[in-house]
Amino acid sequence: MRFNFGIIGCGSVAKDHATVIKKLGHQVILGTTKKKNSKNWKLFKKICPETKYVNKINEILLSNKVQYIVSCLPIDLHKKYCKKLLATNKPVLIEKPLHDNFLQLKKIMSRVNNTINNKIIGYNRRHYKTVDILRRRIKKGGLKNVEITISENYQNLVKKYGVKILKNALHVGSSSHIIDLAIFLFGPLDLYKKWSYKKKQFISYSAVLSTKNNIPIFLNINTSDPSLVGFKVRFDDETLWVLSPIEKLKVYKGYEILERTKKVNVRKYSPKVILNYSEDTSFRPGFYNQMKSFIHRNYKLSPKPKENLNLLKLINNLNKKI
Repeated sequence: MRFNFGIIGCGSVAKDHATVIKKLGHQVILGTTKKKNSKNWKLFKKICPETKYVNKINEILLSNKVQYIVSCLPIDLHKKYCKKLLATNKPVLIEKPLHDNFLQLKKIMSRVNNTINNKIIGYNRRHYKTVDILRRRIKKGGLKNVEITISENYQNLVKKYGVKILKNALHVGSSSHIIDLAIFLFGPLDLYKKWSYKKKQFISYSAVLSTKNNIPIFLNINTSDPSLVGFKVRFDDETLWVLSPIEKLKVYKGYEILERTKKVNVRKYSPKVILNYSEDTSFRPGFYNQMKSFIHRNYKLSPKPKENLNLLKLINNLNKKI
């Protein structure tokens, strides 16, 4: 069966969604941007020449011809239209972030409780095969501890959104994706202890989180950190699972030991790789499987608005002044 989509906010991310929508045999019949003569709309039309431009978001929300909606608005507009997006009976895939305030979103959701079960937030990394392999290992048990490293490009965010975005940096940058993955992999997380450092536009957060089983998770977020970004997950079978970047998974166990020689008077320990897996990049990673699940109304992996509250609460707590 061929379905009709409407896309709200036809920027760069919307083009990636439209590409997989068409690959899956469906079409985008309506779309909207701030202006019809905008650069975003012209670029979007190259991918979807059949898409009709509409002036108002309500035209997509209320159209009898649209069966599925994808919303790719910036955070301020998502907050403005949040209630309408959640109130429609149509399934909606909402690009992150839906909102930036835990209490405000919770209040909005209480008013549209009957229509939120077919709404998902677009955290595409949950649909990676690398993430699925690690998640299945976690379910087997034996988790000891986790390290999470995030490099946040604050300068790029300010350049793109303006200096006001700094208060929402953890919601719109890579931090949001990786912290959401942490909740997806390890369950709801409590903030045990945190430290922060701020100087001009340089911001860093260090924190100790804990799972419901009291497993420690050490979180470091820094601007333009040259460290390898992602997860280091240790288990009691002496394996180290490294998801870094998220598109690559390596599992280590044991060492190869190179003894000292006359020329090199240092013993070398080289960790043994027992698994090496890379994500498929035929499309923007995770987008194809995410859209396929959305169309089939299989919301098992994608976070619904209620689950998204866990992420907002944790980020809001990290953002609070000590």
